[in-house]
Amino acid sequence: MIQNRCVFTALLAVACLPVLAAAAEPPPDQSKNVLSGQQIEQALQHPAMTRSFVPDRGLTRRGTPEAEQSVNLNIPFEHNSSALQPEAAAQLKQLELALTSASLGKDRFVVAGHTDAKGSAQYNKQLSLKRAEAVKHFLVSKGVDASRLDTVGYGSERLLAPDRPEDPSNRRVEIRDLGQQPP
Repeated sequence: MIQNRCVFTALLAVACLPVLAAAAEPPPDQSKNVLSGQQIEQALQHPAMTRSFVPDRGLTRRGTPEAEQSVNLNIPFEHNSSALQPEAAAQLKQLELALTSASLGKDRFVVAGHTDAKGSAQYNKQLSLKRAEAVKHFLVSKGVDASRLDTVGYGSERLLAPDRPEDPSNRRVEIRDLGQQPP
């Protein structure tokens, strides 16, 4: 009888292994595509002016105006809508942390919406603007000063993957740092 219980227990344990193994695996990580506030902050920070020695000219300052400070974010919206999906909150929270950080807290930004090339150009431009405005509204509702945020919708004019115009990577929200607000 004891031997039968041991066999039964062993068989039960073996039968449950796949279920236990599946339960031990973490659920798919939705945050893989979410940039942290620190990553966003680093992408948007303006590089410090550098000093370099140029022969026959002495000490000069060189900035990098050609390197515009921006970051592309994957913000999920409902299909053909400017309504944010619930999963968007994680990325938007990180964006809020970056925009309110000590290094970026006085800067102004452009929130630019982009779409893929599906649909008409006019529709895509309007949709991308509404999506940019939805991101701005979220940030303002969390305490970011509205005067620091401008919105623009590019539609499919500035594709991230021009060789793949209908690729989902073209659907994004771009944040561009315009520098500090005038006093």
